[in-house]
Amino acid sequence: MFTSAPFIIQPEDDLISQHPALKHLSSQLALKYAHHELVTDNDLQIIGSLLWRALDCAEEYDNACRKAGMAILPIIIASPQAAIQQLPWETLYHPEKQFIGKASAFSLSRQIISKEDQATLAPIEKGPLRILLFTSLTDDQARLDIEKEQEQVQEALLPLISKGMVQLEMPDDGRFSSFQSILKQYQPHLVFLSGHGKFYDKDLIAKQHDDYATFVFEDETSTNSQEIDGKTLANAFVGTGVQAVVLSACQSGMSSSDKLSTGLMQQLAIQGIPHVIGMRESIFDDAGRLFAREFCDQIAQQARIDIALQAARRAITQPLKDQDHTNSIAAELSYGQWCLPLLISHAPERALIDWQFEPQKPTFSHKTLSLDGIPLAQHFVGRRKEQRELSLALQSRQQTQLLITGAGGQGKTALAGQLAQKLQQQGWTILAWSAHPENNRWSDFLRYIEAQLTEASRQHYTASWRQDEQDKAMALLELLAQQAKGKLLLFFDNLESVQSPTTREIDEQQNSFWQDKFSQLWGKNPTHFAAWITAAQQLQDKGVSLMLTSRWKIPHWQEAHHLALTQCSYNDYLALARQKAALQPLLSDREKLRKIHKTLHGNARALSFFAAALHDIDSKEEAQFLQALKKANAESQQDMALAFIVRHRSPAEQDLLNRLQAYTVPVAIEGVVKLSLVDKKLENPRGLLKNLLHVSLVEKTRANDGQQAEYQLSHQVNQWLKQTNITPPTRPLFIAAAEYHDYLFKHEKKTLSQAIILHSALQWAENHIQADQLALNFIIGNLSHQGFYQTVLQHWLPALCESKDDKTRGEALGQTGKQLHHIGDYDAALKYLKQSLDIRQEIGDKSGEGTTLNNISQIYDARGDYETALKYLKQSLD
Repeated sequence: MFTSAPFIIQPEDDLISQHPALKHLSSQLALKYAHHELVTDNDLQIIGSLLWRALDCAEEYDNACRKAGMAILPIIIASPQAAIQQLPWETLYHPEKQFIGKASAFSLSRQIISKEDQATLAPIEKGPLRILLFTSLTDDQARLDIEKEQEQVQEALLPLISKGMVQLEMPDDGRFSSFQSILKQYQPHLVFLSGHGKFYDKDLIAKQHDDYATFVFEDETSTNSQEIDGKTLANAFVGTGVQAVVLSACQSGMSSSDKLSTGLMQQLAIQGIPHVIGMRESIFDDAGRLFAREFCDQIAQQARIDIALQAARRAITQPLKDQDHTNSIAAELSYGQWCLPLLISHAPERALIDWQFEPQKPTFSHKTLSLDGIPLAQHFVGRRKEQRELSLALQSRQQTQLLITGAGGQGKTALAGQLAQKLQQQGWTILAWSAHPENNRWSDFLRYIEAQLTEASRQHYTASWRQDEQDKAMALLELLAQQAKGKLLLFFDNLESVQSPTTREIDEQQNSFWQDKFSQLWGKNPTHFAAWITAAQQLQDKGVSLMLTSRWKIPHWQEAHHLALTQCSYNDYLALARQKAALQPLLSDREKLRKIHKTLHGNARALSFFAAALHDIDSKEEAQFLQALKKANAESQQDMALAFIVRHRSPAEQDLLNRLQAYTVPVAIEGVVKLSLVDKKLENPRGLLKNLLHVSLVEKTRANDGQQAEYQLSHQVNQWLKQTNITPPTRPLFIAAAEYHDYLFKHEKKTLSQAIILHSALQWAENHIQADQLALNFIIGNLSHQGFYQTVLQHWLPALCESKDDKTRGEALGQTGKQLHHIGDYDAALKYLKQSLDIRQEIGDKSGEGTTLNNISQIYDARGDYETALKYLKQSLD
């Protein structure tokens, strides 16, 4: 597509005084748009014909057309006069060529500043083309309007994004401060600013001396709007490399008749942005979306901006004609929308970027983020309205309880995690734990909670031994809420793991092979979720907020504190698809993507597994697979996709997948290799792992040092493997996993955290004696030294005190006495210490006997009974 030299039309300064009917007709047309009245082609032709006759440039025009030949002829209306720029030049009508503003042989743009007077323009950079789609979603806008526009932009750009020609950013934050920040950080070339625009006429506003225009951003601290005037908006672009701005906002092209600098797009153009597109009047949402779609399609083909605009005008000649509208009047009203988009350009031929560059295809990270062990997506996508409203409600504490429910794969954890992270950024203390069975034990979470206490709070808390779980929860949460100054959030994820499938009540006792294993690790009734939920609810007035996620609503939960997630929107689905390497071949097939979204009921997690499955099937099998998925409900689609993927893995890959269940925490590649050497050796474990990673069966994260890569089965895969008939890992695999963690503990990570991981691995491997000794010799001492007496007493020592090994039982009873001594419960301490003494004397453990006698001496010393204390001390010395 090539163009000729432009035909520049410079209307006379007195054009309106010579043709007063122009102003009258222009005002009439503007009122029709403002009142959503029918605008026909005849209406547009009348004013367009009058504009053509007023220009009196037929001969010059004919010469320009003749010179253009087969090339597109750019036509530029150039004038610094505000009154002339206010006329609807896009309706310009030629007797033979008809509407020049949408004819394929032309492009029509405006120029308000001469070459000599224009500001310094940003230099043109090499690609890729960076596009910012910034949307402001205020309460007076429908959510779907914004999302559908995003759909159109994404669909148009996806092919170029997948090739590395274009990069697209779509922030979920519509505040002006965020807009300023991302302009500076992202340095986009093309900006879509979508939302509401307003133009204030001085004749209609008593308190203003001049006309002015604003763009409506989201308020910084509430769901209300914040209007930013054109001058302030224009200043935000200073220092950036922005080449073009598309104002997808009503009245963004409107200006006064006496000053050019009053309109939004006019101020941006005067500031020095090379190309600015706006809407002369209010435009229908459907027309605006189709306009954005065609414009982006043209930009994706590297079209000049004026030619892209001309094509986009043609695309909205009859925007609602082919849609299923019950009201035919609405469709007809939309027919006059095509002339509303206008372009002010310093030089229409100026490119957005230098397209002569070597594109780099986007890289895809398997890395996940974590919130206290809860895995979250690296980039949160979607749920824009819910996220904004709930963030503000939680921050202001208008919402102190929130249960988020929905089918698997709809993003409950992702949304809740995003909300929690935003609160954390605002200075909140977040206590987060997931009920996934493979997560760290409950005692580790309690230890983490206690670690947040200040020294004074810890002394207050450990002053008495609270055996009742709710009392303990009340005490801990109240102290932490005081420390957090009323900004404490308790977040429990995946609550369905501890709910009864039939009654939906919290029921923490399960009876499968795996749950039996977890019971060995956690002890009886380990989590006491109901007690902690009740405690948090009772402490709402003291600064404690509660957030839960589950597939099922808890019985009797108040509806006012419940959010039931609907299916993921198509717009969000497109954004997710952009992040999946396996879906890149589909990005240019819009219909197929829509079909997948509909078939999978918007299940985001199933999309990941479906993307992986596409690698293994031909078109016929794909069609059969889609048909089967379509018949399934949202809950089972993910399992079907997983089964499909696993079935298409090689026997060796399936074997490694099964072996990886032996790890409950992410491990480095050496840990994976360790499992491959057990029983029948697996060849090339690194290659097998890479293949599993590629189809999303394994997750890749970074260790705490940020350097070493670590690997783990995703929770969904782990859960699916446990629920199917696949044989659990053999004991030799658990032993190998324990040996790996033992090596790390002895040679690389001599830390309390690694010791606890090793302890868990030893129990999985049924090496209970070694696990008990590790607890007694390292874990309990370190926990006690840090002041975690309650955690030691309630979650580490009870099982050890019941050990069948006399030495272990005697030492555990002695440790229990020591912890009770620490919290001042001397009577109970003496009881346990004397039991310990009896066992140690019976088995002849002289070292343990001496230690216990010494500890008993300290109890009497603390009571002031120095004579008895001295008696036991002498026995200890002997």
